[in-house]
Amino acid sequence: MRFRTIVCAAASALALGAPAFAADLSKSTVPGYSDVVGEYLQVPGFQAAGTPKGLNTATFLRVRAAADGETPRPANAVIIGLPGFASTPAHWLFLASQLVHKANARTCEGKPCRLEVWVLQRRGANLSDTKGLLAARARRDPKVALDYYYGAPVTAPMAGKGALARVIDQGPGAKWKPLTEDDLGFMSDWGFEAYSGDVDAMLGLIKVRAGTKTVFLAGHSQGGGFVANYAARMQADGHRGVDKFSGLIFLDGGPATGAEALPTEAQLKTYFDHVADLKSGKAKAYTDASGLLGAIAGPVSGMSQSVTGIYGAYADPNAEAFFPLRANGMAPAPGDDFLKALRVTWLSRAGVSFDTEPVPGAGVQTGVIRFLGQGLGRLDFTPLPGTEKLCDKTPEPPSLGGPPRGGATITCTPTGAMVDPDKVYGWIEGGGASTMPTDAGKAKLWLATTGWAPARSNLKPITVTFKDSGTKVIDASSMVAGNWYASERWDYDANFMGRYRVLRLDRDGVKVDLDKTKIAAIPVYVARQSAKAGPDNPFPRVSDYTEINKTGTYQTPQAKALTPLDPAINVAIYHHSDFIGADDSTPDKGRPGDAGNSAVANTLIDWVLKRSKGVATAPTPKALGVHDVY
Repeated sequence: MRFRTIVCAAASALALGAPAFAADLSKSTVPGYSDVVGEYLQVPGFQAAGTPKGLNTATFLRVRAAADGETPRPANAVIIGLPGFASTPAHWLFLASQLVHKANARTCEGKPCRLEVWVLQRRGANLSDTKGLLAARARRDPKVALDYYYGAPVTAPMAGKGALARVIDQGPGAKWKPLTEDDLGFMSDWGFEAYSGDVDAMLGLIKVRAGTKTVFLAGHSQGGGFVANYAARMQADGHRGVDKFSGLIFLDGGPATGAEALPTEAQLKTYFDHVADLKSGKAKAYTDASGLLGAIAGPVSGMSQSVTGIYGAYADPNAEAFFPLRANGMAPAPGDDFLKALRVTWLSRAGVSFDTEPVPGAGVQTGVIRFLGQGLGRLDFTPLPGTEKLCDKTPEPPSLGGPPRGGATITCTPTGAMVDPDKVYGWIEGGGASTMPTDAGKAKLWLATTGWAPARSNLKPITVTFKDSGTKVIDASSMVAGNWYASERWDYDANFMGRYRVLRLDRDGVKVDLDKTKIAAIPVYVARQSAKAGPDNPFPRVSDYTEINKTGTYQTPQAKALTPLDPAINVAIYHHSDFIGADDSTPDKGRPGDAGNSAVANTLIDWVLKRSKGVATAPTPKALGVHDVY
């Protein structure tokens, strides 16, 4: 099988010996995993109507064994990964690298095993202008990116001795401006079929011999819903997607067969009416500072996150950060006054940005991050003496919702009066070897996902003439950790098509044939936050089923016969993004699911290798046109 895979590489505290790899690989090995290399690749994808030439592409991160250099060995297994809502390949860095690294240390037919992970990129990332990021990486100077995207930035002063002003907006001289809704009307066709076609293109790179199956389809969060839909989808060759894989992997998303058997006529009318609104421009083509993510969505936010990531990659992690902890335009919420006054390091900024509860019992985190975030540690903060009762009384907006970690009671939300203006607050790490056994991740790993990007890519600048912004040269060859232009059509399709067990549409330009009742005779692996005391297999015809949830591990007899797991393994300390971002720096201590011992990486690796049949070969980097982009 010729196959090319892509995976997000992870940054972990695990120090590995570095073999003497070719010099052109050195900038693309993964932080903390010197035996893993990442390449950012693009091939022709689904041909969506109206999309300009050069944007109908399937883009993905390939993670593989660095020891193979320019000639990847045949892989014993390939995992194609689908990111969740508003996420990108960068968020799979940890899990993908852990799996590739663990495979390298195992033996398959007398040789080190080979596993690759390909993580599909959102199409909206192909519209990112990354010229400033590439220039900053080439010079290892984050200010190059700041100057390109912000010019002379608008800043807000901070109180305290030697405090740095906060960068809050673009100023004069900024070279980047976001594209407009009128520019991107063609995104109304970037729905389920477009993303399915992109996965088709990735699978098309894999040449299989009769009787071999080495490819697994994995999804996190919303990506798990895609896995079920794609497995149920009728392919052009007359087979369902499920027939093409060795197994299906659901990471805190899915598995699901659909809550309803078939859509009603009223439901179909609502769907097609909204698709028509998207195509006409009556509804937005891309998400911009709206929806669940609010002001942290859209191109301006994506750009800001990318520039912040460059500082995370090249600045001293213990130096003072000068980007605010919450984006402009976010709804007033408890903790705003505290965070506005707080001075933090780059590392603690990363922790506060994505930890589910960075100050225990304080309720300073937004509801969306409580839901989507990780347990990364905690802020090294105690109130100034005498201020302990000066708590914030701001009511939380209903749109934020969600309790603190573990449903704990909020005892006191701190205010700016509790902050020492002369102090820069650091971060106490979670994960392995930490003093907090209830945190599965580390802030430095989250910092790495926002800042790391492979130097090796085959993406090249393209020229596109937009309706509103005119002719632009788009260079999206630096992988970004945020989707600047998220497709509203994709999110709408994902919700609608996941609701039904059977869905057959062929009208108004939409052609879909899904039948989830056909998902059968395929191994299924599930890791999720469910607290059900036992398995919850939604696929009645699947007999090889493994589930890890907050109460333990449950397997069918067929699954246990192949890869028996300790029933005590659980994900009790896991939050939503810990499933793909957990730290694995101490895998020899405790059992999978404990801090520093990834529940997914340490159980999925053997599950995959035991269920793979044959090997897959991939095009060489040279055949794919890979080159150094910085």
